[in-house]
Amino acid sequence: MEITNQNPDETPLLTQGDLALAAYALSEVFNSYLEQYQENDYGDLPKEQMETSMNNLRTAFVKFDSLLKVMNDKGGNNESQSNET
Repeated sequence: MEITNQNPDETPLLTQGDLALAAYALSEVFNSYLEQYQENDYGDLPKEQMETSMNNLRTAFVKFDSLLKVMNDKGGNNESQSNET
């Protein structure tokens, strides 16, 4: 998978903006689940399944967020290295 920083409307490739949007969406879904969980409203799910879903959402968010941080760090390092030459 190739990741680019180009305008998402001009490229079929995955962009950092796409990753940021995915991380944001995951956090919003998690927050919605958390609000329901705190109100003991598990919907059609058993409590344990709700907890498992929340943990999976949190893990996926951390992965997306970590990937974005690494990409930003590498982007900053590449710029500073090219400035030194």
